[in-house]
Amino acid sequence: MLNGPIYTRMVKEFWMKAEVFDEVSARLEEEELIRKDPKLKGKSREEMGLNKFSGTVIKSVLAGIEITITRQNLAKLLGVEDHGKKISNYKSDIYYRQSIKKELYIVEQAAGKANCMKELYIVLFKVLISNLIPRSGGTDTISWEH
Repeated sequence: MLNGPIYTRMVKEFWMKAEVFDEVSARLEEEELIRKDPKLKGKSREEMGLNKFSGTVIKSVLAGIEITITRQNLAKLLGVEDHGKKISNYKSDIYYRQSIKKELYIVEQAAGKANCMKELYIVLFKVLISNLIPRSGGTDTISWEH
């Protein structure tokens, strides 16, 4: 069993070495290989010997084993469906803002404060801020992207 300090150290080591691998990272990885071997230009990632890029992931190495956390992993862990939209694409669209406020908040006029959210969303917000998208400063104020 992973009890006590062993588990804590493993989690700490995982996150210390973790990096987000997104479209930019994938492109840079390809460009680096092409810089080393110009004959690879125009080839697919698979032809270059790279893994297919299928979306943003969190990568880390723990005890010599590569670990990848995908959006699907997080959705399953949180018990939610693996689909949705990027909320930041709608931050200037009044219709969507109103719908989102109505869903998240007890009182819509209090939008922006975590303690005014419905209970389920407070818990999800705290999990996200504490674990998945850590940030400095207070944890009660919500930016539109969060």
